[in-house]
Amino acid sequence: MKGVRERLNERPAMTVGAITVLTIAALGFTVYQVIASHRRIPLKSPDSYFSVDDGKTFFVASSDNIPPFDYKGKTAVHAYVFESNGKRFVGFLERYTPEARAKILAGQRTAEVERFGREIKRPGQSNWVKTGDLAAEAKVTMSIKSPDGSEVAEAVEP
Repeated sequence: MKGVRERLNERPAMTVGAITVLTIAALGFTVYQVIASHRRIPLKSPDSYFSVDDGKTFFVASSDNIPPFDYKGKTAVHAYVFESNGKRFVGFLERYTPEARAKILAGQRTAEVERFGREIKRPGQSNWVKTGDLAAEAKVTMSIKSPDGSEVAEAVEP
């Protein structure tokens, strides 16, 4: 009875073919494992919260929307949602000024437009605060408490 080595020596072409097939299979398996462990690149923009009723309620839509925008016949603005004691609520609202929104829609989004072209306010307040003044922004965006005032709330995302 002949051993494996003797049979391989008798048929060199078959030996090379078998080694080639095994090498390709091993490489294919390795590549598959590497690709399978990578995170997928998202194909769409993430979602954001928006509100059409001064933060009383909120809904989820694509963050590709540039607020303010029309949503089912009402004006929607970006809503920053927080959670406290298991309840979610809108902590503050944000929109772009008409000039900044026009620039963004025209493809002219810049750091300056992002920094100075937005307005923010808390639900129930009548006046929007223009961004750019850090002290004024902090009064709106910092120390968000639950509606009953019991504790500091945590920001949540859709």
